[in-house]
Amino acid sequence: MEWLLLIYFIVSLTSLYFSYGSKHYIPEKVLVDMGEQVLISHLPVARLNKKYGKTIPKSSVTKIQLAGNYVSFFNASDNAVDIWAPSDRLAKPIFEYAREMFKDADVVVINC
Repeated sequence: MEWLLLIYFIVSLTSLYFSYGSKHYIPEKVLVDMGEQVLISHLPVARLNKKYGKTIPKSSVTKIQLAGNYVSFFNASDNAVDIWAPSDRLAKPIFEYAREMFKDADVVVINC
């Protein structure tokens, strides 16, 4: 029984490390430029394994939004991909990097 609790504890600590560790929110790791497409690592597990990320064409993004600690990418049909960061201090560099990457997209900042 103690081994099971120890395993749960280790898994929980590892999950917290990848969810809240600031080195996992480097803009170049979250938004990977692949030419005409961008790989968005919107989940912590996607930063470990790229198959969990989302690939979107650069031309499909019509709006980029920063709302608190969320960065959202909207396409023409208003579908969105959200990136959550533990704090707005980590979300702002991702937002600024996205503005450089998607030059034609509208920019919206919502102060929360």
